[in-house]
Amino acid sequence: MAGGSVLRTVEVSNQHKGSYGTGCLIAPGLVLTAHHVALPGGDGVVAVRDTVSAGFTEAAVVWESPELDAVLLKADRTLVGAGLGVLRWGELVCDYPGRRPVCSMTGFPKAMRRRASARPEQYVDDLKTVEGTIAPHTGSRSRLYGLEVDGAAPTEVKNWQGLSGAGVFCNGVLIGLARLVDRQWDRILMVLPLSHLLSADGFTSTVAAHTGMTPRLQPADLRPLMDNEPEPKLSSTYLLDPRSQVTDLTGVSELVHEIEQWCKSANRIDVAAVTGLGGTGKSRLLTEVLHRLTTGSGDRRPWSGGFLAEHPSHTEYEILAAASYPLLLAVDLAETRLPQIRDLMAALAGVHDGAAIRVLLLARGHDTWWPALRRHLRARNVGPIGHAFTLTPDDALDGHSPEDIYVEAKAAFARRIRLLQQAGHGDDTWPDSVVADAPRLYGAGIEHAGRQPVIYHHIAALADVLAHANPEFALKDHPMEVLLANEVEYVRRVAEARLPQGTVDDKLLRTLVTAQFLAGARTAQEGRAAVRAGFDIHHRGYGITAPPDARQLAALDDVLTAAYPATDGAHWGAVGEPLAAAWLAEVETDSGEEFIEAFLQHGSLATEQRHQTLSTVARTAQDQPGLAAGAHRAVAADPERLLPLAAQTITAELGTDHARQWLTGLEHAVADRAADPDTDPDTYQWAASLIREAQQRTAAGRDDLEDLIGEPLTQEADAPEQQTPEPPPTAPAPDSHLVRVKPQVGWLTRYVVGVLALGHLTLVGAVPAAAALKNDIGHDGWVLWLFVPMNVSLHLSIASGFGGRQLSTALFAWIAPLFAIGLTTTTAFMIDRPWPTDWPPQWLLWPTLFAFGLTALTFAWRFEFGQLQDTRPSTVSEDVPG
Repeated sequence: MAGGSVLRTVEVSNQHKGSYGTGCLIAPGLVLTAHHVALPGGDGVVAVRDTVSAGFTEAAVVWESPELDAVLLKADRTLVGAGLGVLRWGELVCDYPGRRPVCSMTGFPKAMRRRASARPEQYVDDLKTVEGTIAPHTGSRSRLYGLEVDGAAPTEVKNWQGLSGAGVFCNGVLIGLARLVDRQWDRILMVLPLSHLLSADGFTSTVAAHTGMTPRLQPADLRPLMDNEPEPKLSSTYLLDPRSQVTDLTGVSELVHEIEQWCKSANRIDVAAVTGLGGTGKSRLLTEVLHRLTTGSGDRRPWSGGFLAEHPSHTEYEILAAASYPLLLAVDLAETRLPQIRDLMAALAGVHDGAAIRVLLLARGHDTWWPALRRHLRARNVGPIGHAFTLTPDDALDGHSPEDIYVEAKAAFARRIRLLQQAGHGDDTWPDSVVADAPRLYGAGIEHAGRQPVIYHHIAALADVLAHANPEFALKDHPMEVLLANEVEYVRRVAEARLPQGTVDDKLLRTLVTAQFLAGARTAQEGRAAVRAGFDIHHRGYGITAPPDARQLAALDDVLTAAYPATDGAHWGAVGEPLAAAWLAEVETDSGEEFIEAFLQHGSLATEQRHQTLSTVARTAQDQPGLAAGAHRAVAADPERLLPLAAQTITAELGTDHARQWLTGLEHAVADRAADPDTDPDTYQWAASLIREAQQRTAAGRDDLEDLIGEPLTQEADAPEQQTPEPPPTAPAPDSHLVRVKPQVGWLTRYVVGVLALGHLTLVGAVPAAAALKNDIGHDGWVLWLFVPMNVSLHLSIASGFGGRQLSTALFAWIAPLFAIGLTTTTAFMIDRPWPTDWPPQWLLWPTLFAFGLTALTFAWRFEFGQLQDTRPSTVSEDVPG
């Protein structure tokens, strides 16, 4: 944290007026500081110097507010703060002592003035980083933060001079501007919260004009739990990202109002689902709702919140229950994150004194996962949970035509691209300028377009803007190809800045970006695994005999991380949909439909990465069904490792119709693979049974599929490096989950075995009954009648034990059936009737008859009720990567 604030620290000086202090770099060349430090106006010249420059650079005032004691200065971006990204803006929203974050500021206080070693008669102003904590209620009436300083402090208040104007950071986010020292408290510095600046006239528009990004407050103290906005870049992914808010939200005004009213209800905690097809604008809708709630009106306290991170830095969700302001949390792709949602709501279910909390779950559908989750949460007394909002393609057209959406989007894209170019993100290779009235090449006839998701109108608009600026793009046949061409240029620029000259391979980069999208990476080790898998598959068939150079893989990892930085706690982010889906389809086609299959089976990936790959392919295949075939073949090739993961994806993340399609595809792939003479029949019988059971439950519309394959995956340790194969486990985990598998047999076999089983039960009941009738053993003769129920129960118990479970080879497992056969044979000997001489002896016939009948009863039980089998076989083999 301190390191980031040091890089953004600048000296601010107005020598003519004798002022000196600290400033904070918002972006290259853009400095925020205190007005009383810069003292702009008159004959004075304001100059700034960052921590790596030798001399001062003149700066001009682009915005000022004497009332707020703040000013924005603009200097040459190549001389001040070159290479820095755009700063994030935030505020403190919780007061949870156990997780109160450390805040810091770095500046040039008078106490740090030192004599220069080379010239003792001169002085230099040295840096000092001050750290401390802020209790949000401290200074609340004066509307200032009170930072309580940890560590050393100057002996006199005047020695703090020079620190004014420093930026105050929390979790790497700027939350305020150092303003003054509290003279009554020697260890408290007063800080101006950024919320005052963002509500001031002209401030946000000035920042947007110089950074390409409109400043918006995020909960800085919750940042380890939140997914942040993407950094502004001239890439198709950024321009289409709903959280970039490039285009205005069209239609859905009634739905926005409904969600706002739901948020403002009297309930302390509530959860709702927002469902809609991909591209209908669910994330953009939530971004708009957040914007309206966090802006506030009148004296009402604005809300805070954002999108919950999929890979948070910590999972102490209890901090959310200490919120001083109402919170709205959105969970994207909720159907893939059910364990995280359960953990979140379990932490919030307890009694707390915090403000209201609303959780919105975004998903494509809710017919499978939402009813089960709602029952789970209601059982734990989490809110009423009675709402489910649906967003349809027609909602975006409410009051708008496809023509209106296209024209407005084209103007919005052109405006944002110009801002990005002004802020230094532009591509100077484009021969023409970006204009809002670019000719209609891909948007021709859009006024007659059918009712389709709004994303398609945005894609056409962006393609026309880009194709006019770069005529080479206009040679593409489809608007998505234009967006991908622009993305290729963006990734190439990033790669050229980080790889040796002449080594950039566009096709390899495209493959690696696709691998990044499929597998993700929580850690650097998982990032290396995904890069290695993509690299190996890209070069398959080219005769590589030695593993790739580690430095080369590290450089490629660096390119991917820089091109798509993580917005949460993960190692990296990914290219956004729908670009990623189109890119995946291209890579799969170019590989001869083998990329997905080979990628899933690569030995370097961690189990969680395989699960995410299956989840991503399943989601993408809903719009491009051809992508599913490679995943089906991969699962069929390695069912022991991949089928439980595929089953989790199907049961938890897909709607009923798509789940049926996936199960049918898996069934065919497994059947084809099972016909291979080299396969293990038991393994493929288990796989076929698991798929059939899932099909039956899906057809019946049951939402209890989770017990078929167990709880969703827990986060596992990082996968080992791929240079050595993973050793197979020697036994299934003690908490392995079981599935009831019914053998597939013909009706005749089932009928014959059933008749034999019923005959056996009749016989084992009749034998002790006949013995009791024929024997006279005095007043204790009634005891023999107890053998009738005991015999039947004993045989049924053994049949259920052997038929319903996979029993071990322990001695007891074989003693029980032998004891039952021996006991029944003994009672048969007690029947007092002559034995035909031409029959086999009783000691041979009775045990054989009872053993045969008990076997029939065991199989009849298995045919009728199924056998519990472990979904994770006892041995798992990993392929050694090639």
